[in-house]
Amino acid sequence: MKLKKAMILFGTVCMLNIMVAGCGSVSEPAAKTERNQAGETLPEERSDVSLEETDGSTEALQENTTGKWQVLEPDVAAAVDADFLGKVWKMEEDSFFIAEKKAIILDDGSLSCSSPSSNADLPDSLLIHVVFDDDSCFLHKIIDENGEGSEVKEAGFQDLKEFMSVEMKGCFINDEFHATEIRFF
Repeated sequence: MKLKKAMILFGTVCMLNIMVAGCGSVSEPAAKTERNQAGETLPEERSDVSLEETDGSTEALQENTTGKWQVLEPDVAAAVDADFLGKVWKMEEDSFFIAEKKAIILDDGSLSCSSPSSNADLPDSLLIHVVFDDDSCFLHKIIDENGEGSEVKEAGFQDLKEFMSVEMKGCFINDEFHATEIRFF
């Protein structure tokens, strides 16, 4: 009788260990590690690489492998001609915050986008800080009644308003999006 209980307990512990090991999720490949001067193991830092820095090669993708936010998948980025999509959520004096706009290419080749409702109460942890410099380009995309883009005009940061959709080119650095081009509509 004791042997049977011990076997059941042992089997339960083994199953629990298998479930814990098998149910864990890995969101990105294990980072290489290095040791700092104090002997602590640190993840290897990677920086975003722009296409200009890689001789224009489209095979070298921008990566923010250590951060929470990632640029769009290459096929989606090519379809929308942008590195990241969002909805302006909060404005500051010289920057703004967006909620991520999800985009996927469906089986029929069409593009499907979704963003949070303007009435949603999003915590700051779900917002992405967007910064830009004097060289960043702002473009206002005028949409006609058919939902098509009919005109694109040069604009400025002052023309950007809360809850506008944005299509941006740039890269992530430390979970901040550094925009080189911002199109809004």
